[in-house]
Amino acid sequence: MKKIKKLLIYCLVFSLSVFFISCTKEQKKPAPKSDNEPKPVPPVMEEIELEILGIMKKVDLIPYYERQIAEKKKKIEEKKQMEILTGKKDEQKNQGKQGGGGEGEEKKDEEDQSNEISKLIEFKPEPITINDTVLADILKEEMAENKNNNQGKIPDTIVTVWHEINNKVKGLHEKWNSLEPELIKENTPHEAISGFENTLNSLTVASSQYKYMETLMFSNKLTSYIPDLISNFKKKTPNQIYHTKYFIRDIVINVSNNDYTKANETYKKLVIYKDALISQLAEKNLSDVANKLNTSIADLQNAINLKNISIIKIKASVVMKNVNSAKEELSK
Repeated sequence: MKKIKKLLIYCLVFSLSVFFISCTKEQKKPAPKSDNEPKPVPPVMEEIELEILGIMKKVDLIPYYERQIAEKKKKIEEKKQMEILTGKKDEQKNQGKQGGGGEGEEKKDEEDQSNEISKLIEFKPEPITINDTVLADILKEEMAENKNNNQGKIPDTIVTVWHEINNKVKGLHEKWNSLEPELIKENTPHEAISGFENTLNSLTVASSQYKYMETLMFSNKLTSYIPDLISNFKKKTPNQIYHTKYFIRDIVINVSNNDYTKANETYKKLVIYKDALISQLAEKNLSDVANKLNTSIADLQNAINLKNISIIKIKASVVMKNVNSAKEELSK
């Protein structure tokens, strides 16, 4: 009887041990991810944002390219006229000469004259100045590019530049087509999807008709939908960063159109999102970044009040630099 009791106790202890071990193992297993956990922002969204900035950068150079192309054509025409004149003079000299020989020497003289003409009427692109563009300095800060104004090779016609822009717009349509199904799947607000789609179509029409300012405005408008498009995704960058960047660019575009009323209205919206960023920076004890952002935006308002577009562009680029610093800190 005692043996049976001992056996039963042993079996009970063994069963309990196995039970507790299995429970412990189950507890060590990682908890399955919840279906409600938001997915990361699709990588194509960042590609779209960079594509839009690239379009704005290219469009912003259109007035500069137009002036340089006109100057280039002028120099080419001057060179042709000079060559015609020198050619006639050479012909008169040759007619006055007697006998043969000296052809090699004459050919060398012609080449020397041609080289001299090329040097005298050589086309050299002018450097890009603050007066040549609207958003160049701001985009350089935003895209963290080298500050040197490198205009690259001047094309022969402005159609070449617009062709490049339209190719970028086409690429934007393709990337949007990849992103849109994911947005619908994640219940992204319909207003944001349709707003981006309609603005993209307006951009396409404007760029295909070579409308400079409309293309620039619609490109910038596309970025205003990004915060809502990624609202249901897990993201590192606060939405206020996207809003702030859009409003900075919008202020300068409005000023370039001499619309200071709209620029001031946009500035008021900018301040709302700036205050939200300042609060987030304060929570992380990033007072230095917060103070720089705060003072730079106040300086931008003073520049708007002065109604000096050069000062506004400079102050706006400083604000963009500080917004980028805030983005870097808040995304950690």
